[in-house]
Amino acid sequence: MKDNMHRYVMICIIILLGLNFVHSIAGVALAATEWEVLKTLSLEEKPLDVAVSLDGTKAYILGNKNIFIYATDRGEVVDKIPLKDEFSQISISPDGESLYLTNSNAKQISVIRISTIFTIETGNSPVIGNPKAPTHIVAFLDYQCPYCTSMFPILTQLLDKYPQQVNLIIKHFPLRMHRSAEKAALACLAAAKQNKYKELSDLYFKNYTQLNDETIKIFAQQAGLNMAAFDKDREDASLKSIITEDMNLGRKLGFRGVPAVFINGRFVKGRTLEALSQMVEQEIKK
Repeated sequence: MKDNMHRYVMICIIILLGLNFVHSIAGVALAATEWEVLKTLSLEEKPLDVAVSLDGTKAYILGNKNIFIYATDRGEVVDKIPLKDEFSQISISPDGESLYLTNSNAKQISVIRISTIFTIETGNSPVIGNPKAPTHIVAFLDYQCPYCTSMFPILTQLLDKYPQQVNLIIKHFPLRMHRSAEKAALACLAAAKQNKYKELSDLYFKNYTQLNDETIKIFAQQAGLNMAAFDKDREDASLKSIITEDMNLGRKLGFRGVPAVFINGRFVKGRTLEALSQMVEQEIKK
């Protein structure tokens, strides 16, 4: 009897809790909705469908003859993709690299591969390799990042593999958690004035776990630098400005961590020599 009564009380409590939960949800559901029109676009064609990238940075607006690419941060159409056929629906893959187009009146689907090409200026960054090479590898790196230390040898192997077609530009992106990364970046920029940029970068990446104020100078000496000029150049305010420009550029590009590598403005997802070589080959054939 007591067990039944206990069971009955527990059921009543659960029901009351459930009703209270439903009541709170209903209260939320009845709350007022605020809204405002953020933007009204005038297009060349009637919009038929829209697909939005997973990160919310772009919307692909399907028209009769074109796909209009709308950049949400700029609030405007920045480009368009011409279409040969007519479609009525558009969707985008989770990785944001493919658009799927269908027509409700046709038994087919078209897949369009898309990629963003960024304009990345060399600026005042030193160039490793052939300055006139048609293929530019821009790498945002941190001298104390273990993943960057694994990437740097692969990038130099690419230079060896394509000495005339490829060059490398390092953009410095020292992370706050790495105490000596910015000092190492300043040191390498100072070394560039003595044409020892690659040599010192190589030493720092190979010995990234040992970097501190003392070893930064020791490795500079091993690279064959004139230490008096090196110490003076490290204090040059213009070198700090280069790092600031690199970091601002990295933030604008929107990547989340380093290494971040671009080949002729295309973001590189692969981290192997084979993957990068394939991208380089594609650029060379253009």
